[in-house]
Amino acid sequence: MGTYRIEILMRILVLLFIIFLSLHAEDTLLLNAHIKMVPKIMALDTRLVSKESSNKSILAIVYEGNRKNIARTIADEINQQHNGKVANMNFTTIAIPLEELVLRRDISFVYLTQMSTSSVRKIAQWGIENTIPTFSYNTSDLEEGVLGSIAIERSTIIYINKTTLKKGNFRFNDTLFQIVRLLE
Repeated sequence: MGTYRIEILMRILVLLFIIFLSLHAEDTLLLNAHIKMVPKIMALDTRLVSKESSNKSILAIVYEGNRKNIARTIADEINQQHNGKVANMNFTTIAIPLEELVLRRDISFVYLTQMSTSSVRKIAQWGIENTIPTFSYNTSDLEEGVLGSIAIERSTIIYINKTTLKKGNFRFNDTLFQIVRLLE
């Protein structure tokens, strides 16, 4: 009887381990999609493209609390994969805490890591007021006023918050609107 319980316990542990690995793989897949696509979306911002080509745009990976290492890893990965250029636009990616973001005026595009709802709202409002696009890892942040997010469903889908798009007076190349889903 004891051997039977150990066998069941081992099967449960193996199943839990497999579930954990599949969830981690899904997060990694989603994050990799964001790392590849966010700079490309940034390059479709007509406001940035119209600036002098000698200026370097700044993509800020915003974090709060103890998520600095995660933000820095994302920024480093974007810089490595895109080598400071997407389309005809030069850019650099930096990891920056929420408190510093709202004080800066040189940020061109914002990507939010996981953070509290109140912080998401604060950044979303700041982005609207300063006409700086905000994208988030979490699609649920769209409800808090973030401009966009990327999800992997049957395929990769870019969501744009239509209300935020209008409020912030954001301007993107028409190509983006052919591939996004606008949400009210």
